[in-house]
Amino acid sequence: MPSAIPPEKSAVVDIGSNSVRLVIYEVTGSAALPYFNEKVLAGLGRGLPETGRLSEDGVEKALAALRRYRAILTGLGVNRVIAVATAAVREAEDGPDFARRAATVLGAKLRILSGADEGRLSALGVKVGFDMADGVVGDLGGSSLEFQRITPAGQDGRGETHPLGPFSLSMSDGTKISDHRKAIRKLLKHSQILSSGAKRLYAVGGSWRALASVHMDLTAYPLGILHGYRMSGQAIRSVTREILSIQRDKDMASRVSSIVGRRFDTIVHAALVLDEVFDYGEFKEVIVSANGLRDGVLFDQQERPLFEGIERPFGDPLMDGITAFLRLGRPQYEFGLALYDFVAPVLPKSANRQRIFRAACLTADCGARFHPDHRADMAYYLILRSPIRSVSHEERVMLAHAIGARYTHKFQRPKAFARLGRESDDHLARVLGAAMRLGAIYSGRSAPLLDQIRLRPTKSKLHLDVRKGSEDMVSSTVEKRLNQLASILDLEAQVSVASEVSAAS
Repeated sequence: MPSAIPPEKSAVVDIGSNSVRLVIYEVTGSAALPYFNEKVLAGLGRGLPETGRLSEDGVEKALAALRRYRAILTGLGVNRVIAVATAAVREAEDGPDFARRAATVLGAKLRILSGADEGRLSALGVKVGFDMADGVVGDLGGSSLEFQRITPAGQDGRGETHPLGPFSLSMSDGTKISDHRKAIRKLLKHSQILSSGAKRLYAVGGSWRALASVHMDLTAYPLGILHGYRMSGQAIRSVTREILSIQRDKDMASRVSSIVGRRFDTIVHAALVLDEVFDYGEFKEVIVSANGLRDGVLFDQQERPLFEGIERPFGDPLMDGITAFLRLGRPQYEFGLALYDFVAPVLPKSANRQRIFRAACLTADCGARFHPDHRADMAYYLILRSPIRSVSHEERVMLAHAIGARYTHKFQRPKAFARLGRESDDHLARVLGAAMRLGAIYSGRSAPLLDQIRLRPTKSKLHLDVRKGSEDMVSSTVEKRLNQLASILDLEAQVSVASEVSAAS
């Protein structure tokens, strides 16, 4: 009998120019949920352009962090550890010596990545985090900025690396903004990738995520999730203007400092680089990515199936992420697949929506153990703020709305989130939720029992075709939920008995 494969704990240690980070993941198929995440802002690359060497203080902080990380990995029994170092260690004359010491302290092999490696792996991380990613990945680190062109078919050509990190192109107290912009533009002129005609920039790196956090705060954006957050050219110009104002506005400086913490010292540089990159590349929008180098390092391998003995039909990090986050067992997983087949006849046929409908059906049992008086609201927020990736904010909002409607036909999403998503998705989420609600009550959340029924909409009626001999399964509650779904569709409900019930084509 097929059985679920338990999540595998894997760790990535990322020694960057600014930070040293340990992330332990629970890996399930093509999804990875962070189990433990810690960083130390060691500042290895601080002063590197002037001295050619790593910061002495940074080296000591980094080695201390690695000793701690080794103890944690040993305590948790994590055997798969991938350690990488980036620009600062790559460029410093004492980088090889530090790498040897770091590997000894950590107890794991350490790979010093080339600039091309960084670009490729960051791009791979972005591809795992977004559906059909298409654009330029820009990864701003402490010492360098990597670019890589990606398309739904894969990566396009070699990546680029430019010395545009704050440690390589630092701003002294007396540096004029105009002069710093000129220095950034001079370096960007060497980029061929920015001239590729891509319309979307995927922004990777803590400094650019901090910048997006500031924009979220300034616009009172209600969904505090950085991954997938979009900024237009107007938004980039607006947040850059506000960031630059911290040099003269103490109140704004205090506000920004409270948002970005220790990245305050480099936030002006990050804003100017993003502003110039956006204009030079003639992009239409920026999408913030929480995925990047570490995710690429982790998934630079062949993925495993979720379940032994059954075919995995999706191959999608969204589906795998839901399975991992909700810890779905085989019965729940198969119920989700059967539920999707059941609800499909009343949903749009557009190909780009099917993965979201499938994802919603996999979440249909997520509120089962919540208190019934609060089940709809708790399930809504569980999905809205879940750590799943490969889904846009608009899709996330619709998923959450549908699961709220799955638990009560009276569900109204909180007003704070009404501004998010498309207006047409409000009705679609109600249809999807009501259809899942009907399928769940009829079957008791059993995949085999869903084979007894089929939804069949016609011009004026919504038929529930029931296999002959299963009429007793149509209770008054089933009829009530069928009527609720039909009402949303502006159709008349009708139960029909059929000798055979086949899946809708």
